[in-house]
Amino acid sequence: MWFSDHLGVPPKALSVVSADASFRRYFRVQDGEVSYVLVDAPPATEKNNEFIVYALQYAAAGLDVPRVLFSDVDKGFLCLTDLGNQTLLPLIKNDQNLRWYKKAVSLLPQVASVKPVANQGCYDADFFKLELSLFSDWFCRDFMGIDFSSTQQGVIEECFSLLIQSAVEQPQVSVHRDFHARNLMVRDNSSLSIIDFQDTVTGPLTYDAVSLLKDCYFKLNKSERDVLIEQSFEQFQRSHQLACYYPQYKQWFDLMGLQRHLKVCGIFSRLHLRDNKSHYLNDLPLVVDYIYDVCGQYNDLTDFKLLFEQKIMPLLTTRIQACMP
Repeated sequence: MWFSDHLGVPPKALSVVSADASFRRYFRVQDGEVSYVLVDAPPATEKNNEFIVYALQYAAAGLDVPRVLFSDVDKGFLCLTDLGNQTLLPLIKNDQNLRWYKKAVSLLPQVASVKPVANQGCYDADFFKLELSLFSDWFCRDFMGIDFSSTQQGVIEECFSLLIQSAVEQPQVSVHRDFHARNLMVRDNSSLSIIDFQDTVTGPLTYDAVSLLKDCYFKLNKSERDVLIEQSFEQFQRSHQLACYYPQYKQWFDLMGLQRHLKVCGIFSRLHLRDNKSHYLNDLPLVVDYIYDVCGQYNDLTDFKLLFEQKIMPLLTTRIQACMP
């Protein structure tokens, strides 16, 4: 009735579009030749006001995003333009990876330039500490059931300190926070639109590049990823958002990825334990593989890599299998 009241048309049958890792639900409704996406986003848990404002800010930065046609934020209802069903993820699992990824990488400077909104939030040291605690609490303690010695806990804290220092010393820009192939929609088999941008904050320049090129749901081969990392570096330089040499950028990128993937271990564990969304556990091996790979590239992470080898990797597969239906 809410939709019908605003458009002045009889109630239409709704078809489910998707549900995501949050409490949002999406439905499609057809009115003649025009279709709309309706969002049920409980205001107690979802950032509806932020979504509405950032839809305008992303569009102002030249990015294609869904437009909010009307809304009732108190009830948690939004009506959006329909971007279709085609996310980028299925299309990159073929021989055209670089074509699509190059398009996505080309959007990064525009995302970084999105104008902040009031009370946007900032990825500062305290924010990163909170995110990394998800790894310790939800993944290590609650999901894996691991108790660390004081020495091992010290290794973890040293790693966290290194990651936080690397993150906060980077140029700080607007960060989507979940810029990956599931949140990019393909339009007319040629252009890309961005969704799920309500959590945008000010944060490290490399954050969205890492989210895209070290996707938790799909792994690029190393040669492809290296090409795209260099492309992101060059584009940030051309947009005057970056002034450093490539080795520094690459180290920022790698350590940013390690921070993000440690956090994701905690998030996927929490989705399983708290929200009964166990299918995310299937993606944990890839996330852990990213972690292990980066730890092998930097001497300062040797002890953390050894901790993973001894305490986590021997148990991970068995723990995941025991939790799957």
